[in-house]
Amino acid sequence: MQTVSLFPSLFDYQMLGIFALRVTIGLIFVYFWYEKVTHQRAERIHFFEKLGLRPAKTYFFIVSSAEGVAGVLLVVGLWTQGAAIVTGSLMTLATIIKWYKPSALPRNTIEFYIILAVASFALLFLGPGVFAFDLPL
Repeated sequence: MQTVSLFPSLFDYQMLGIFALRVTIGLIFVYFWYEKVTHQRAERIHFFEKLGLRPAKTYFFIVSSAEGVAGVLLVVGLWTQGAAIVTGSLMTLATIIKWYKPSALPRNTIEFYIILAVASFALLFLGPGVFAFDLPL
């Protein structure tokens, strides 16, 4: 069979590419969680107050916990699709917030949130890749 791909033999390793995507997204969300609970706690609580979400500490706890747990699950490769839905949804909400209130999320660009949302939702269809607990047999 003829193919127009430059390196068709690399398709044999596509599960490694998915693994790299999954772990990278997971590490980004673990980093988000770490920064929120250590260095940005007061700033993030104020963020939820600015959005009118009260009690802000409760929303802070829920969102930061969701980011941390989903990030760890992605790194480990456990319940990948559920974690991908959580991270994709969080980044979709972050994109909407950034679109309508750019000053509310000054650290990252809207493109960064969009690419994380798309990559997260892609894991729903791609699966966990190799080195995962929920790898289909």
